[in-house]
Amino acid sequence: MRHYLSGRGCRRLILLAVCGSCLLGSLLVGGALYLQVVFLTTPFRNSDIGRPGQLAYQDVTLTSADGVPISGWYIPGRRTAGIVLVHGIHANRAYLLPQAEILAEAGYHLLLIDLRGHGLSGDGFVTFGYNEALDVQAGMDYLLAQPEIGQVALLGHSLGAAAVVRATADDERVQGLIVQSSYSSLRQMAADSFEKYAVLPKWPFAPLIIKLAELRTGLKMGQISSKRDLATMKPRPVLIIHSAADDLIPVHQAQQMYQAAQEPKEILIVPGLPHINPITDNEVLYRARMLAFFEMVFERAERID
Repeated sequence: MRHYLSGRGCRRLILLAVCGSCLLGSLLVGGALYLQVVFLTTPFRNSDIGRPGQLAYQDVTLTSADGVPISGWYIPGRRTAGIVLVHGIHANRAYLLPQAEILAEAGYHLLLIDLRGHGLSGDGFVTFGYNEALDVQAGMDYLLAQPEIGQVALLGHSLGAAAVVRATADDERVQGLIVQSSYSSLRQMAADSFEKYAVLPKWPFAPLIIKLAELRTGLKMGQISSKRDLATMKPRPVLIIHSAADDLIPVHQAQQMYQAAQEPKEILIVPGLPHINPITDNEVLYRARMLAFFEMVFERAERID
């Protein structure tokens, strides 16, 4: 009898251990899922913006259409055209200072903004360009409110480039745009780079993480597609810049956007860089293409007007 009770007690202990392990595993997986969703939708704020070198500037604070305070630098120029420069995820307005210095020398009025949740701007989830487009449009509102500015164009990097495309699709005031190191759609980004962002395996967790992120941000993945926006928006000149060696967003996504975009369109693939500002180690080539592009954009706008 003692042997029987002992065997039954052992089975109970084993069952409890198995149930406890399952519960612990579920809690660990659930915690990992939650942290992954937070990681994907929460910017890491970098408030160390410094100063824009030797450029004369003004600190400005704008308000997006949905009420988010947007901080930036306004750098006055001598032309009648302005450009909004928009950084990527986890960065701030200082990231595109190499471009700003070249464009300021060429005489353009510039506005470098911190996207929501970044730099010194107000809080906000990462929506991969969708709500961030409102920050870009607030920047356009500011530039076009200056009496000396009659035309505006956009330049964005990565997340900022997706925001620039979305803003252009919704706003005919944009005369042209540069799309730098960005993704063709959020679906393609997830397909190509999920493992680089996630600690959990793509299968079976990717669909669940995506669904939870959609619930947290209130957006559907299919709403974010630069490729679709470039194909369907009112045609504007677009220059797509990407690194052939981008280790986060493969270059084929830039090629997808270029193929989808309407004319006039250009593409510049630079060699040998990971997912960083493509002007790095390519300043001479980058400078020439960027300045020639914006010259064409604003001359074209004047002819159309």
